[in-house]
Amino acid sequence: MLEARLPQAGLFKRIIESIRDIIETVNFDCSAAGISIQAMDTAHVSLIELLLRAECFESYRCDRSLPLGMNLNSLSKVLKPAGNEDALTIKAADGGDTINFIFESSSKHS
Repeated sequence: MLEARLPQAGLFKRIIESIRDIIETVNFDCSAAGISIQAMDTAHVSLIELLLRAECFESYRCDRSLPLGMNLNSLSKVLKPAGNEDALTIKAADGGDTINFIFESSSKHS
């Protein structure tokens, strides 16, 4: 099981926005150390390597290594409604084929 919470969704949104034009699909490799990406563009010109260490997250739990394959254009559309200051929680079950993105607004409504 993976459960990772970022206090500001804007960080994750900017990462996805910056790489989605270079690579179309990516595997997020989730482990106890964090979430990593290593991918090349289709022309094999650009290599993207990224590691979001577990310490970068407000809370992080990954029971065992878990690859999460995603289309970055679709992921960008999913993340679009999240505000930059909203909290983002990413949840995925072992062996499952779904991932949940939970946005929590930082603003207080009276």
